[in-house]
Amino acid sequence: MLLRLLITAVLGAAGAWALYKLRVPAGAMVGAILLVGVFQIATGCGYFPKAVKPCVQAVAGGFVGQRIGRSDLKELRNIVRPSLQLFTGIVCLSFCTGLLIHHTSPVDTATALLSSIPGGITDVALISADVGADPAQSTALQLVRYLIAILILPQADARICARWAPSGGSPSAKEVPQGGQTRRGRRQTAVTLAITALAGALGKLSGFPAGAMVFSMLAVAAYNIRTAEAYLPKPMKLAAQWLAGISIGVTITMGDILRFRELGIPAALVAANCVAVNYVLGLLLYKTGGLDLATSLFASVPAGMSDMALISLEQGGEAPKVAVLQLVRYLCVMAFMPGLIKWFAGWYPF
Repeated sequence: MLLRLLITAVLGAAGAWALYKLRVPAGAMVGAILLVGVFQIATGCGYFPKAVKPCVQAVAGGFVGQRIGRSDLKELRNIVRPSLQLFTGIVCLSFCTGLLIHHTSPVDTATALLSSIPGGITDVALISADVGADPAQSTALQLVRYLIAILILPQADARICARWAPSGGSPSAKEVPQGGQTRRGRRQTAVTLAITALAGALGKLSGFPAGAMVFSMLAVAAYNIRTAEAYLPKPMKLAAQWLAGISIGVTITMGDILRFRELGIPAALVAANCVAVNYVLGLLLYKTGGLDLATSLFASVPAGMSDMALISLEQGGEAPKVAVLQLVRYLCVMAFMPGLIKWFAGWYPF
């Protein structure tokens, strides 16, 4: 087990370093996903402790929290309308995609609808039986969505922002200055890290969705609002991206790949839905929600909240708003969609 962990970590580090040096957007995460994913598909020997994921979420929350100051509190109140727009749009697009999948393939209604929602892969697998869906098919289709959302959409969004909104999409616009480590000293980093760790542990124990990240983000934000001294160094963010990439890569198996042969049309429709959620809803938020282009696009990527927060910190947009909108999207989808799908699948006559 230790040898498998070491090989997985080294491969992830090699992939992360290579793509980071090539200046690929979110390269540390993408490189780790690709190299570890290929290794896992080829050998099935990849291993990474699940206990590390809450730690990565906590660090991601700490980085988001340190960017929230007193002036940002009023701004966060302005995301109520974008949140409603995002959730309503996701429900409409997911149901349309699900019905298309059902009518163009042998996939049943419940599985088709569940496969189309932007929820977590593990969460969807756990609730699939409760709504009458096929766990294997829904998990495979969710993997299509997740890989597109992590590997492709952030890269495309970064290039769109660089071309059409270079000033608003700059990742350094609200970055904590690197010289702060010298001014504040190691004590401030240690204090921020301690708050991150304690709040992350409490969040994990609470059972709240993405609790490690949410609690960490709120605790560090509260500390920064009061003192303006929260600080975590950039290498820690890169390490978090590397670890997040490994944790994603080890979940990709040969069985998942083989299932795609019988799910060609559904997979294509899920991919199209993923792109539509990002760009149709992202542009809607940008035009009518009062958000800048980068924040709108990254908040609309149907991926994990901690993953998108880490990517947004590097690629641009207002990371606190991205994190909050991603949280709202996740909570609304997982709280309301399963019951809605179960009712609709039982009622739908075709």
